[in-house]
Amino acid sequence: FEGNGGDFVSLAWRKASATPAVWSVIDARYINDYTCGQSCPERGTPCNDGNPATTNDLQDGFCNCVGTFPTANTCIGARGVVDAYYYDNITGSYIENDLQNAPKFPLLPDRREKLEGAYGPLTPYTKDNYGTLVQGYMTVPLTGTYEFLITGDNQTFFFLSKNDSIEYKQYHQALVFNGIAENDYTNSTFQKTGPLYLEKGKYYYFEFRHKESTWRDYFNLFWKAPFHEVKAWKKVPKFYLYDYKCEIACIAQGTPCNDGNAYTNNDKINATCDCVGTPCSGLDCDDEVARYQPYAAAAPTTSLTANYAESSWLSCNTAPNPNSNRAAYTKWIRYDFGSQYKFNGSRIWNYNVAGQTNRGFKVVSVDYSTDGTTWTSLGSTYSWPQASGASDYAGFTGPNFNNIKARYILISAIQDWGGTGCTGFSKVTFDASLCEPSGTPCDDGDPLTKLDKFDANCNCTGVKINCAADTLNLGSLSISDSLFQAKKLISSQNVVSLNHNVSFVAGNSIVLLPGFDTGTNVFFKANVKDCITAAFVENQANKIVKDDVDNSQLKNIIFSLNAPAQVKLVLKDANLQNIVTLIDSYSEIIGTQSKILPTTKLPKGTYWVELTVNKNVLTEKFTL
Repeated sequence: FEGNGGDFVSLAWRKASATPAVWSVIDARYINDYTCGQSCPERGTPCNDGNPATTNDLQDGFCNCVGTFPTANTCIGARGVVDAYYYDNITGSYIENDLQNAPKFPLLPDRREKLEGAYGPLTPYTKDNYGTLVQGYMTVPLTGTYEFLITGDNQTFFFLSKNDSIEYKQYHQALVFNGIAENDYTNSTFQKTGPLYLEKGKYYYFEFRHKESTWRDYFNLFWKAPFHEVKAWKKVPKFYLYDYKCEIACIAQGTPCNDGNAYTNNDKINATCDCVGTPCSGLDCDDEVARYQPYAAAAPTTSLTANYAESSWLSCNTAPNPNSNRAAYTKWIRYDFGSQYKFNGSRIWNYNVAGQTNRGFKVVSVDYSTDGTTWTSLGSTYSWPQASGASDYAGFTGPNFNNIKARYILISAIQDWGGTGCTGFSKVTFDASLCEPSGTPCDDGDPLTKLDKFDANCNCTGVKINCAADTLNLGSLSISDSLFQAKKLISSQNVVSLNHNVSFVAGNSIVLLPGFDTGTNVFFKANVKDCITAAFVENQANKIVKDDVDNSQLKNIIFSLNAPAQVKLVLKDANLQNIVTLIDSYSEIIGTQSKILPTTKLPKGTYWVELTVNKNVLTEKFTL
């Protein structure tokens, strides 16, 4: 038994008749093998467990012949398959507050890894701030009492159902709230389960949730099993684990991956969420020396090539300057951004075509305008350094506009670097945000607000219409289809648009001021009652599930909480049977939230989303 410090064992002897009597280690010349003890076949050796109902009977390495038992649960997959899904770029150390609240958790992971057991990650990951989800089924080779323990860094949760149903996954739990050492078995009573009686031939659903912040990153499940001679904590290998086939999680198509085949190249996630590579070809493509060598993807760069004439801007003719105060400068470029923006920093790449860098701007004036007629100078003049002409030219920091508001920006060449008659530059970028005049309608990006408009500080804000405030003053703007809710009071002098439906709900009173009017074919309803603490998004189709603008295979489930609450969000099929639970926890996040739903693995048809907040239940239907 090894504790710590040095670790060795040796047996020595000496002849009593020898002078002097010297101890010497007994070597192999005097040692023979012991062949009468029991030796277990190697794990994976075919065997017969004596049960005609099982298939794929194999030795487990502890003298147990274990077969795969039949089951009616269609979510139980192949033995020995353990998939870990990873969710990158999620800051924080906590599962509930950070990982579970991320829009892409649990259905839109960034990468996947096949584990060797209930522990990981196997592949060292050089980045921090990610989360992990592992789902599967466990079996045992002998009926008896088992104990489980987890370690992890940072926070790590392990759930084990009383049977093969995911609905009972919280029946047994082991929790690591703060990162602990990989083999720290005595840190907390929460990291262990009590003795559990498990039966051979049954499947037990299990799940890992793990959140990595910085430093160490791992999660491990250990058990003490009745077939181990020494009752020590041992990692649970994949031999006793089965794949969870019912996940609808899908890594984005085109994401690089590893298909596990060394003789394929350019492995990527395909349209059916599988990792597929291009097979090698040629006479010796399966030779060891022909293996493809993977390389990391190129990092983003600010460099421009030296062959940039096609997309650089160059002026060889003269034209009257739009700013009459710059009449002497007839080489200029004017940008019209279509709307008013608030501008800050900028970056410039001077004319970088090889052998022609003398055409670049040297002395420059910069003006801005809101109407294209009246111009204001940003400063006196600016000196732009000449481009290098190199293929890795990265430009330089341009003038800072310091939050000025403008629609037009005018750059005029006072002097270039060579006097060739043509002058220009390769590229310019501006840091800007939309800033229309105060009161201009806009979209604040929150689908659960209405009447969005710019304020005097260029902020686009809307009215939170779903119990987010005690009092809701709607003013006098025209309003259309929507449900407006306030905890206490709604006051309105609005005009309800023709052929629209509007509802007011307030806890104490609804006041319709002079100017309030409903036109033809309008259905207006006012209720004085308590408003609910949650709401789904309302759009033109009255659906909560919106198409993602960047990917037709993604939907966005959007809802809002107006107070901390116990939240459960479930996706159901047309028969209201659960497909996947997206949220089941206490949430302290107030305001609009979202969950991304990939639909690649979902058949066409009707689905329901059910949101339960405390005792309030909201459901919405959508169709694929």
